Amino acid sequence: MKLDAIHGAFGEAEYLVRQAQERAMTGDHTAAINYLMKAIDKNPGYPEAYTLLGNCQDCLDKKEDAIASYDKALQIDPTHADAWFNKGMSLKKLGKTKEATQCIEKSIDLYCGR
Repeated sequence: MKLDAIHGAFGEAEYLVRQAQERAMTGDHTAAINYLMKAIDKNPGYPEAYTLLGNCQDCLDKKEDAIASYDKALQIDPTHADAWFNKGMSLKKLGKTKEATQCIEKSIDLYCGR
């Protein structure tokens, strides 16, 4: 793949994520998910897209899907503190307190640079 094509795909994915953020902020999580799926198609290695996807899924009470999205973000970037924290919060909502605490502690370590 040429450098221009890589940059173009990333730029398009970034634009789509921004569109998704705008929809999510207005509460239209379904539309946000549609934009995020397009962003992921353009750039499947974009952890922020998966993290925001998880956030939108969580808002739609799709906790298991949200956790899977956070896990995908963490496969790409194991140091993604937001994905760790949000995964922990979704796990907590499912009553998985021990696992949730571990994720949240990991996010705190990453936020604090430990």
